[in-house]
Amino acid sequence: MERPKHTDKQVLRSSAWMSGYRMLRMVVAFVVGILVARYLGPELYGKLSYSVALIMLFIGVAGPGMKDVITRRLDSASDPASVLRASFRLMLVMNIVLLGVALLVTVILRPSEQIIWAMVAIIGLGNVFRAFESFELLFLYRLQMARTVSVQAASFFTISALKLLLIWYEAGIVLFAVAVGAELVLTGAGFWWLYRREHKGSSDADTGGGRSAGLERIILKTSLPAIAGLAFTVMLFKADQVMLGWLSGDAEVGRYAIAAQFSEYWIYLATALVTSSYPNMLEAFRNSQRDFDEQFSRLCAVLLYGGICIAIPVWLLGEWIILLFLGDDFAGSAVILGIHIWSVFFVFMLEAMKKYYVIRSILPAYVKVGLFAAVLNIGLNLWLIPLYDGVGAAWSTVIAYGAAGFWGLFLFKETRGAGLLIAGSLLYPFRRMMDDGDEL
Repeated sequence: MERPKHTDKQVLRSSAWMSGYRMLRMVVAFVVGILVARYLGPELYGKLSYSVALIMLFIGVAGPGMKDVITRRLDSASDPASVLRASFRLMLVMNIVLLGVALLVTVILRPSEQIIWAMVAIIGLGNVFRAFESFELLFLYRLQMARTVSVQAASFFTISALKLLLIWYEAGIVLFAVAVGAELVLTGAGFWWLYRREHKGSSDADTGGGRSAGLERIILKTSLPAIAGLAFTVMLFKADQVMLGWLSGDAEVGRYAIAAQFSEYWIYLATALVTSSYPNMLEAFRNSQRDFDEQFSRLCAVLLYGGICIAIPVWLLGEWIILLFLGDDFAGSAVILGIHIWSVFFVFMLEAMKKYYVIRSILPAYVKVGLFAAVLNIGLNLWLIPLYDGVGAAWSTVIAYGAAGFWGLFLFKETRGAGLLIAGSLLYPFRRMMDDGDEL
């Protein structure tokens, strides 16, 4: 396949599409999430958040863990359709198997709570449809973000409207789990429709045609380090909520989850920017190490200063925000938010590092850093949650995110260079101003 040439204008346009959608999604998700949390209350909202977190620990890692590797493979594939078909089948089988594992773990952890079982099963079935996200990768690689954004937006806004209707009609908690799963089903179907329309009348659109077991094995083998690394990363995001449910209770999960969302909403912006920059970083890496370092430093500088603009206002206004939007029932979330928001810097850097590992072909380092951060997170949670409940989980999260996204990089030889680039990105705008001054 001939590599597409991405101009700065194309990258800017694709970034605008992704960032614009992510910002709008963030606002709507914030409003709808607040309304759902207020309606359900801390305990029921905690049960729903617990179910989502448990599914993410399993099904949330297989497909997403392969995405960057698949995109990297598209960069050199002579037959991209075969790569996409093999990826789809591989994701589908893995998601089904992992759903079974998630259900088994749920029964073990919550043996007498059938409502949790039902919600995990429903949300998990929706996540099985994430296999169709493999077809999204072709459009992302071509920087045709407008198409994929349209599909995601249609699904998201439809389900957001459905959640408001569920609140209006005072629906039970299980129907909110149905809404969570339905969004993934709609999104997956939309990506499949996009791909079919692109390849109308072509055998390339057939997900079952051709034998590609060898290719599937290659993709799986190449992706295993990325899947393992992402699994440890997801543990940073979601293990705290599962452990809170185990060590503290569902109401504390609810208070923690809503505070964490105030921090995690911003990840949408980082993901949009990093995803849009990925093809350009690939091209820079093909040119020279210096070009790649420059691209990576520029990206980290944008993420770093963006994080500063987010963290300080939320930290200062956290208590007012919680009480205004959620009321006294969630008053305990204010302290949690004031701590958790400082993780945004490290989460942003972690998003950039995911691409760094793939482009530099050092995925085993992703596993090592992720494993270190995950073990640190679990250990800190076991120590701090019994003492401080959600506040302890928040401190554990910030420290562990810091290990995954920055200071832990200096512990391993393969990632020290990236750690130095991230540290140097703090001065990147000043270096650029000095360089521009020298040119004048």
